[in-house]
Amino acid sequence: MVLFCIGIGEFLTFGATVLMILANIGQLTNNVVSRHIRYVSLTTDGLQSSLRANANGATIDNIYASNQAAPELQGNGIKNEYQWGLYTFCAGQGTSGPRSCADSSIGFRFEPAQVLGQDIGSNYNSTLTSLIGDQTFTDSSYLGRYSHAASYIILIGTILAGLAFLTGFLAHRFAFLLAALLSLGAAALLAVGAAILTAIYYKAIHSLPDNLGLDVNYGNALWFTWASFAACALAFIPYVIGCCTGRSNKY
Repeated sequence: MVLFCIGIGEFLTFGATVLMILANIGQLTNNVVSRHIRYVSLTTDGLQSSLRANANGATIDNIYASNQAAPELQGNGIKNEYQWGLYTFCAGQGTSGPRSCADSSIGFRFEPAQVLGQDIGSNYNSTLTSLIGDQTFTDSSYLGRYSHAASYIILIGTILAGLAFLTGFLAHRFAFLLAALLSLGAAALLAVGAAILTAIYYKAIHSLPDNLGLDVNYGNALWFTWASFAACALAFIPYVIGCCTGRSNKY
């Protein structure tokens, strides 16, 4: 009975750890795995048409980067799609076309309006800002502050989930208690981090004006984080049962 319960706890925390490792590597590189994992994405297909329709007579040339693999934040033009991971973002022609990634860092900030403004260049930046308006999407201070905190919280939650999995191998009732506490802590941190990101993404999505040509979507890494929270929360139960019914010596 004890081994069965611990086996369930180990399976759940192992699954949570694997999912969070995948979520953490999202957009870090252009390899086939990392480039398909993201917390949130932004497509810009209709932005140029919206700018031209609201330019009040001003000439709007091609705002898109002629080279979709050109470096970001240097006025090289808007990319077709932006994808944010936990520590950086990449942009280019979807997930299979040419693209490039910004420098990565722990506590990376989600600041989509600032990214668009630096990519589009000074000629059209003011037009873009006035078109979007004073919305949550353009509030880089708010979005950056909370995404920065969520990045650290999720990283710590990932570490605790991995420690809970490893601690269960010690086959000792007090180790099972520690694994239960670690899984509970991981669940709490992952839930907080995922909730913060879900909330700010939701506000950013619903603050954009209609027919703007920008489309923000939740990414698979966000669902990985929520699933990992659920797995760690469920793992707490079999670990506690193993602690209460197991022996104080190793099996």
